[in-house]
Amino acid sequence: MEKIERKSVSSNILEQIDRIEQTSGKKVVLISDYKDHDTLTLDQANHEIKENEIDVVVTNEVYRDFVLAHELYHVEIELSDGPKIYNSVTSGHNDVDGRIISTANSLQETLEHALIVKKQIEDGTYTDDIKEKYLEGIDQTLDPGVEIDPANMRFFRTLLIFDAMIFGEHAKDDSLKEEYPTSFKYAKKLSDVIDANDLTSNFQSRRALIRLLEDYNDVIISNGFEGMHYHEFLNITPVISERQLRLNLNQVYQIKHSGFTDRKYNEKAFVLLGINDGQSVASLDIDPNKVDPQFYQRYYQQTVKETFENNNVHYLIR
Repeated sequence: MEKIERKSVSSNILEQIDRIEQTSGKKVVLISDYKDHDTLTLDQANHEIKENEIDVVVTNEVYRDFVLAHELYHVEIELSDGPKIYNSVTSGHNDVDGRIISTANSLQETLEHALIVKKQIEDGTYTDDIKEKYLEGIDQTLDPGVEIDPANMRFFRTLLIFDAMIFGEHAKDDSLKEEYPTSFKYAKKLSDVIDANDLTSNFQSRRALIRLLEDYNDVIISNGFEGMHYHEFLNITPVISERQLRLNLNQVYQIKHSGFTDRKYNEKAFVLLGINDGQSVASLDIDPNKVDPQFYQRYYQQTVKETFENNNVHYLIR
């Protein structure tokens, strides 16, 4: 791996780096780790946010600036004060936890792609040639040439086609629908969620993310598998009004003694679920030995703001 000199990258990327460094107070370090890629995909760069720097590693030399710009937009979104996915519980099985988190991250990344594709068209890093190469990569990835369980392949293709619809701007919808009708049907429902929400609004972006998780979970269940339990396993930053902050907790949220284990305390977690959407926003700092009916009655009389502050829950104002 080698450090990429800033003088070798485009002015657009330098502007992105300046914004990130000003926002984060961290130095952005660009690193090359070039591989022989036959296709162009959106995972040919990755980043790690450290204490004092942000490392961005790119593996595609031919389309380096496109891939770098794309990854830097993801960094900007991660650093922005928008709704985020957090995880503070475990099923006790690493493979189960991994599937839940990886699929949720995939859905969130495609949601971000709906914003990023517009930025990359605007800054000129996403050209017609690059779109063609990206869609060629989608075609190859959809048919990996290895034996995979049909249901798991259907799930995988649903996520990939969803991303192709969003970042490919629906350019291949007709052929994808013809070749993969079932996965396309599932992906179209996910794409409709993106189209129905203004993702520049924190409230609507969060609503869209929760709906994506629900709809993809329905895909899993409809194929005869146990659901992913995204609502309870994942915390998503609450977006709430000033009025709701002043309400008693039981008017906005309900506490559930989860079947998942709190990673911090190694006890069954107490998760805080929104009454309207059923989505967890936090695992609460509650001693199970002190829980009785009177405890819940007292706890619910706190305001939402008091509960958030006592449990270090980051929230956004609607």
